[in-house]
Amino acid sequence: MKQASIFKKKFYIIFTLYFIGFGIIVALITSYVNYKSSFTDIDNKLKEMATSEAEFKRELLFNYISRVEMLLSSITKNELTRAYIKSGESDDKKNLSDLFYAMAYANKDIMQLRYLNASGMEIIRIDRDKKTPDLIRVPDNKLQDKSQRYYFKESSLLMANQYWHSNIDLNMEHGQIEKPIKPTFRVATQLVVENNFEGVLIVNLLFENTIKLLSNSVNFDIYLSDKEGEVIYHPNDSGSWSKYLDDLKSLHDYFPNYIKSIITHNTYMAEGLYSYSYGDLFRNNENLKILFVAKAELKEKMQNKNIFSAMLIAFTVLLVSIPLSWVVSIIPSQLQSKLAGAYEKIRKNAEIIDKFVMTSSTNKHGIITDISTCFTKITGYTSDEVIGKTHSILRHPDTRPEYYKQLWDTVLSGKIWERDIKNVNKAGKDFWIHNIISPEFDSSGEIEGYTAVVQDITDKKKIEQLSITDNLTGLYNRQKLSEVLATEIARYDRYKNDFSIILFDIDFFKRVNDTYGHLAGDDVLIRLAEILKENARETDFVCRWGGEEFLIIAGGSDIDASFIFAEKLRKIIEKESFSTVGQVTISCGIGQYTAGQTEDDLVSVADKALYKAKESGRNKVVMG
Repeated sequence: MKQASIFKKKFYIIFTLYFIGFGIIVALITSYVNYKSSFTDIDNKLKEMATSEAEFKRELLFNYISRVEMLLSSITKNELTRAYIKSGESDDKKNLSDLFYAMAYANKDIMQLRYLNASGMEIIRIDRDKKTPDLIRVPDNKLQDKSQRYYFKESSLLMANQYWHSNIDLNMEHGQIEKPIKPTFRVATQLVVENNFEGVLIVNLLFENTIKLLSNSVNFDIYLSDKEGEVIYHPNDSGSWSKYLDDLKSLHDYFPNYIKSIITHNTYMAEGLYSYSYGDLFRNNENLKILFVAKAELKEKMQNKNIFSAMLIAFTVLLVSIPLSWVVSIIPSQLQSKLAGAYEKIRKNAEIIDKFVMTSSTNKHGIITDISTCFTKITGYTSDEVIGKTHSILRHPDTRPEYYKQLWDTVLSGKIWERDIKNVNKAGKDFWIHNIISPEFDSSGEIEGYTAVVQDITDKKKIEQLSITDNLTGLYNRQKLSEVLATEIARYDRYKNDFSIILFDIDFFKRVNDTYGHLAGDDVLIRLAEILKENARETDFVCRWGGEEFLIIAGGSDIDASFIFAEKLRKIIEKESFSTVGQVTISCGIGQYTAGQTEDDLVSVADKALYKAKESGRNKVVMG
């Protein structure tokens, strides 16, 4: 009995020592693996940091450009501007000059604000003094003819409500670069009054403060360049503006092994080097690039932190393994069997979810960290192609930015967001999903990431689309039109956003059917629908009103802008050669919504204008 007790005690001692030794091995291996993998994680963390900074700076730049464009737009729509254009009298010119002065005074980045008439002659010019922040009204005898300058020629070719952007360059005085150098950016737009081109408004901006905002970073050295690799900004100021200053290096010299990829890719990432394109924010061909290069002290700090983390893990695992080994040595094997069975059940359930449910996980910045197999099946992307990126790779161009703002406002407040959304897969095909996004919280209650559970509802949306689409032309039908009109009226009542409708039909269409047959008439309607889709703007809704009649809801456009758009369509259609029947023409009537009107009232205004167009000879646009 005593000997059996001795053997039992010896067994437990041996078994305990075995698990302690196993714990030591696990501690060492875990620490080593963690130490090695942490160096890989450094690059992922740097990518995440660079991407987050790039998105923040993109938002800053977008808001800056938008504010400048809004400034010019407010001048074009101001009653003082229109009053001067109509009268040309000195008092009205003085009032308009005061408006220019006030606009320039309110924005310290404005170096020069000008109005050039349709001939390119300066009419009003406000300059900022070179040595002081004071503004100068340039007298009439010093105003110049700018008709041959590139910015006037290019901006004169704009459509209504469009904007022209210059490249980011250095200010020139008398053909020489001004010293000290002044980074400059110009924005221009047309002044159109009562459908007449009355000239160009152009603002010259001191871009230095904006460059400072873009280049400011604690963790990275920032470079700005154009599409050719010429340096606009260098972390050392003396290396900036290689395109304009002699004997300076370009990105070709600084990054010879990466320059081709930096120039040809909108986003490019290498170890410690991350490039992004801001070219889509500008209406020029410069294709501005921002390049993040991780600072050496940051990488060293992260590496030291990883070494400390590995040592801490080794110590922690070892410390825990000693008492845990004693417990594990006396746990019955039956418990292990039960645990194995439970694990297998969980694993099978997880496999089913992974295979048949589209899920994705992101960190708190929206960077994808994990996806299900079903995600890859529906989107066409592999996990390597999406992990480390955002869901913007699936973003459909039809989805408006305010949609994503609402999404982020909801989840950042800790609430669950649920809605349908149209995406585009790797092959470029549209698909619809019902998306549920839930915030994930850490132990302190802070958001650490998000989980999205998605249902593919493409077939359901196709059925819905059929209910609002005209079978012959593929345009919206009257049911959809009524919904859009109600939405536009509600938006006007809330925000006072102007909108108009363009109602038109094909002249002598009955003659087409009688002469060439209804199939030929259908071909004309189909081709006309294609022309409308090709030329409609993002804010327009085009529908088949009935028979040979079509209706366009021109969102954000008053009656003057809609007249220009309708004239453009009329001329395009007039020049088109339709198969079988040759040329056809259209007559258009335009109505602008005013407060208190019903949908029927608005359509009636456009219909009466259409009647006038037909009565006055057809192939015309008439405003109601």
